[in-house]
Amino acid sequence: MPLEATTEKEQVVVQEEEAEESQLQQQQLPRNAGFLRSFSNVVCIIIGTGCLQIPYAFAKTGWIGIVIVVVSAFIGGYTGILTIRCLYYRGAENRLHSFPQIGRAAFGKWGQYATQFFNYLYSLGTTCLYIILSGQFIYQLVSTLGVTVTQKVWMVIVAVVIWLPVAVLKEMSEAAIMAIFGLLASIVVIVVATVMSLVRPYTAMYPNLPPPQHDVAIGIGVPVALSSIVFSYSGSVVYPHVEASMRRPKQWPMVIGSSMMFCAACYLLIGVAGYWAYGDQVVSPVLDSIPTGAPATVAKIMITAHVIIAAPIMLLSFYLEVEKQWNITAERLGKKREFTIRLVYRSIVVAVVCGISLAIPYFSDFLSLISSIACVTMYAILPVVCYLKLYGHRIAPWYEKIWMGFVLVVGAVASIWGSIDAIKNLIKDAQG
Repeated sequence: MPLEATTEKEQVVVQEEEAEESQLQQQQLPRNAGFLRSFSNVVCIIIGTGCLQIPYAFAKTGWIGIVIVVVSAFIGGYTGILTIRCLYYRGAENRLHSFPQIGRAAFGKWGQYATQFFNYLYSLGTTCLYIILSGQFIYQLVSTLGVTVTQKVWMVIVAVVIWLPVAVLKEMSEAAIMAIFGLLASIVVIVVATVMSLVRPYTAMYPNLPPPQHDVAIGIGVPVALSSIVFSYSGSVVYPHVEASMRRPKQWPMVIGSSMMFCAACYLLIGVAGYWAYGDQVVSPVLDSIPTGAPATVAKIMITAHVIIAAPIMLLSFYLEVEKQWNITAERLGKKREFTIRLVYRSIVVAVVCGISLAIPYFSDFLSLISSIACVTMYAILPVVCYLKLYGHRIAPWYEKIWMGFVLVVGAVASIWGSIDAIKNLIKDAQG
């Protein structure tokens, strides 16, 4: 009897999963995104605010940070490919739609719950960071004009601006123009920060002070800086949705590979220039290290515009998963009711994220904590573990297994040491 009962339960679970998959297949969105649109979506999410703390990460590691940036790019491209492979482990006709679906397929419901936790923590946590940074930059810009509005008020205004496209956009492909503009804004910021670092280094700004120090390698700082650099390559939560909108999904390896190479080149540019110019005196974000003036103002305006654009794209990946999971569709609810429900719960999420942002306005340390807990897990650990569970370890040759082991070690080191250091710094910030 116990065996029969167990069999019946297993059959019920299988039937539930098949029903859910059939339901998801009916919700598949049209594939109409080309290479450039997909590339822009990925880079817009990846390059974002992460580029602003690369010089600071170099100050923690020394020049060996160059190697970490390059290796992290290879890891990001590799795990990005593994993530999409996991979506197709049952074939193209039964494609999964998100990371939580991968977690459930690999490890059952508890795998789904764990993956959802890290997935949502990353999506919502990164949005918090965008709101914090935008509020900080706007406050710095307008305070010089005599405007007395506080930084927290600006953060609320930013949240309202982010809410507007969130309320309108329904699919990832609809954010194409925003993604391209966000990409161009990031390029402007990197160029400005790089040029100003080379033109006005620390020794030129403060000729009467001792020059900044530069180190080849700082071993004790590698684990902490590694988590920050990994954050700069993180965007895995949107990969399933970007690939789902691609007209030619077989181009995904090319999209993710070119995206990582582009980001690595940008990071090396701003990282080398920033660390050369300011050494151990560089701060995060690096725009606070370059001289004040028109270039710095333009860069802060552009990065503010970028994060305000990137935040809805990040939230959209979260919304799409929730809407698919709860079957919030016009076919089931009707257009008016579906729009109302979608608008209400999306607005509530933005309000909650804004509240969290107001409570923790410590950008660099909060960024390190989020990247250590959620980003590293989604970036390095879960794709490898789920891939091995779904396909079996025999599918990979011995040299790829060694590479997988290296990726897991990098993820574990970055997550553990980065979390410890970030929590310590947050406690210091809270204590004043």
